[in-house]
Parts: sequence; C-alpha cells; structure tokens
Amino acid sequence: MSTTTYSGSDLQVQTHFAPPAVLRAACGAAAGLIAGLLYWVLLTSQNVSPLMSASDIPGDLLVHLVLSTLTGIIFALTFGKLVITPGAGIMWGVVFGLMWWFVGPLTLFPIFNGQPVTWTIGAAQDAFPLLTGLAVSFGAAMGLIYLTLAALFAGKLNPQNLRNIGLTFVGLAVSGALAGLLGGLVFGGWMSRVQFFPLVAQILQTDSADAGYALHILISVIIGATFGVLFRADIRGLGTSIAWGFAYGFIWWILGALTLMPVFLGVGVQWSLGVAQENFGSLVGHIVYGLILGLSYALIVRTYQILFVDSDPLNREPEGPGTRNVRALGLGIIASVTGGLAFTLVMVATNTLPSVAGVVGGNAALVGFVVHMSISAIIGATYGLLFQRNVHTYGSALSWGIVFGLVWWFIGPLTLMPLILSGSLAWNLDAATANFPSLIGHMLYGGFLAVTFRWLTERFDPVRQRALPLNKRYQPPQPQQQTPTAAALWTLTLLLSLVLVLLLGTGA
Repeated sequence: MSTTTYSGSDLQVQTHFAPPAVLRAACGAAAGLIAGLLYWVLLTSQNVSPLMSASDIPGDLLVHLVLSTLTGIIFALTFGKLVITPGAGIMWGVVFGLMWWFVGPLTLFPIFNGQPVTWTIGAAQDAFPLLTGLAVSFGAAMGLIYLTLAALFAGKLNPQNLRNIGLTFVGLAVSGALAGLLGGLVFGGWMSRVQFFPLVAQILQTDSADAGYALHILISVIIGATFGVLFRADIRGLGTSIAWGFAYGFIWWILGALTLMPVFLGVGVQWSLGVAQENFGSLVGHIVYGLILGLSYALIVRTYQILFVDSDPLNREPEGPGTRNVRALGLGIIASVTGGLAFTLVMVATNTLPSVAGVVGGNAALVGFVVHMSISAIIGATYGLLFQRNVHTYGSALSWGIVFGLVWWFIGPLTLMPLILSGSLAWNLDAATANFPSLIGHMLYGGFLAVTFRWLTERFDPVRQRALPLNKRYQPPQPQQQTPTAAALWTLTLLLSLVLVLLLGTGA
C-alpha cells in the first residue's frame, strides 16, 4: 500500500490506506449503495422518483440502487486515491454527485423514460431536486462513507489510532466552535430582522424567538466544530480558509435549510426549485456565515501558529511578515487595475456606473468609474494579503480568483452596497436577479486580478526571483503536498454558479 502525506501548519495528516483497486471498488460499491438508499428515502418522501419517472416509484428502487452501486465503484476508482481526509471525501463526493446529475437526470433518465434529451435551462430546472439531493445526500455522504470504509479495511481505525484522532479532533473542534459562534452571531442578525427564529423554534415544539435564537447559536457552534474537524488539513492560510467556509456554508444551505430543518418540522425534504427560490435569503446568510467562519477559524489557527510555532527561532522565515504583507498589498492593488477594467466593460454595458457613484452621493458615470476602481483597489489589496501563498501556478491563481470574485458578489452588491446606500440588506431573489450581470463582472474581475497578481509576483517578489540563499529559496509545493481538495473546491464553485443560474433563471 502506498503512502500519501501532506501537512498543515500545525497538523500533519498521513494516510497509508490507498487500497488496491479491488478493495477500493468494494468500498465504493458499499458507499454508493448506502448513500443511494439514503438519497432514495429522502427523495421519495416527496413522491419524486430518483429516475424521474412519472409512475412506479417503488419499482424504480432496484434500478436506482444498482446505478448507485455502479457510480460508487466509478467514484472509488477515479477519485478514491484523492479521498484521504474528511474534507476531501465531502468535496469530491459533491463533485461526483454533480457529474452524475449531468449524466443521469439530464441525459440517461430522459432516454429511459422515452423522452428527448434537451439539455436546456428548463430541463435543468425541472431536475433541480435531484441536483441538490445528488450533491449532498448522495455525493457528500458517499465520500465520507467511502473514506470510513477504506480506513476501516486498511486497519487504521484501531483503538490506538482512534484515541490519537480523537485527541486531535477535540482541539480542532474547539477552534471551529469559536469561529462558528462568531458566524452565528452575524447570521442571527439577518434571521432576527426577518423574524425567522420562531420558525426555527418549532423544531423544539415552541414558537419562542428566544428559544429559536438559542437553537440557532447551538447549531452554529456545531457546524463550526465540524468545519474545524473536516477541513483543517486542507487549509493553507486565510484565503483558502475563507474559500472552504464559503463552500461549507453553501453545503449547509442544502443540508440545513432544504433538508434537515424541513424533516424536523415534519414536512420532508424541500428540494424543489420554488422552495429554493423562497429560501434565497437563507442561501446568502449561509454563505456569509461560512465566510466569517472560515476567516475566524484561520485567525484562531494563525494566532496559535504565531505564539507557539513561529516564535521559535528555528521556525522563523527568512523574510519578515511585515515586508511580505506590504508587498502583497501593493501588488494586489496594481493587479486590481486589470480586474477593474474587465469589470468596467460589464458595468458600461449594463449602465450601472451611475448607481455606483451613489456611494459618494454622485450620479455621473465618470464618478462611478473612479469609485469602482477605488473599490477594486481595496478588494485587490485584500486578495494579495489573503492569497499571496496560494498562487503557485497560473491555473490555481485563476481558480482562486474566480472563487474570490464570486465571494465578493455576495459581500458587495447583496450586502455592503445596499447597507451603504439604503441601510438594509439585499438578500432576496429580486435583488440577486437585478445584479446577475454583476455576478459575471465579479468573476471576470477575480480571474483577471488573480492572473495579473501571479504575473507580478514572478517579477517583483524577491523570494520568487531567487534572491535568497539556495537553501532558503522559495520552493513550490510538490504534488503530494498539495491539498487534494482544492480542485474539488473550484468545481464546487461552478456548482454554486450553476445553482444561481437556475435560481435566477425564472426570477422571483
């Protein structure tokens, strides 16, 4: 059996269980079967066939379980070697669920039912319940089950290992719980404004807003604790931690608002497009919660790193953080010019520059352009500070930039801009639909910003210019040291973009 090793700043994860293909296939088959059964139970509670047939839902079970077993085998043989942490299991499972949604509900199932394959927005919207179900209740569950079975059959879940894992998880869970508490307090502000707490309290068979608030904080802490346990080994700094929190918030929107909460309220899962559109405000809230969770968790971990690891003279880096961070801020501001100009093309086409000028009390397009470029510089500076250590290749830089742009679409036009202009949030479907062109602009901005920043660091970062002695030169991480879930996170960002297209495709 082979060994895969990669390490975080204070946690090293070693996995010696890359089982042979036959064992991986067996674990994948079992994981696919169990996850497929869970998915079938949840989906049929709403009288929806997993094969999208109009009748004979009980008769579809056997075919569905056979297909689930086969997809589990394919998952194990294609992604199994990448599933070496809980976070990797979840993310690659979600990605595989998305892939199966394209192959199954959008392609094979219409053929099975004697219907043409259309691949249109309307067909995708009709299959939206299967998208949410396959992404989380099937894909994520399959990934975690596969990881557990692979470790079990490899003998890595013996009492001694379980004890060590448990001790490590306690520390990670405490840090995550603190971060989750901060995120829950912010998310709770929106929930209080829309009077959502009485609905949450119905889980406890009461309509008390105070009880709902207490339950919300408890859930926030639990989600934060699980975040710390699941993703610590995949976090590579402030920027990546924010990105993981962003993705985890999206997953919990599906798992919480559309799945668990309706089940606890006795109405079954609510995966329909209409219900998802009604819960769009909750989606933004979960995303913002995830961002705060990721940022807070990274700051907690970084504080520990500075106090107890970097303070050791043997662990000090050849360049001080002050110089490095100032340079990253400057390069980020310069790189923001290309991103800001790319975004300007979208703003000119949609005539939104005058509204941007309203931030400073103006209404002229030229004033809006100046304000826009100023904001772009600030955002570019934050990118440089957050992702300075995660731009090893142009491909990874482009991917992180697109994620960063999508993050700022939620923070900017749906949150900060409305607060500045009107004193209220715009976490609703109407505002999101009106700002859909801005979504494209933000993703363009992030891509141009990140690629330009990568180009600048090659030329003006003395570490990358080999200005240091040979034994202290910058060495890009080797493939085995890269987090195995980064590519899955980037794909999950595409999934969220797809969900937004489907949600906004019919308006409010």
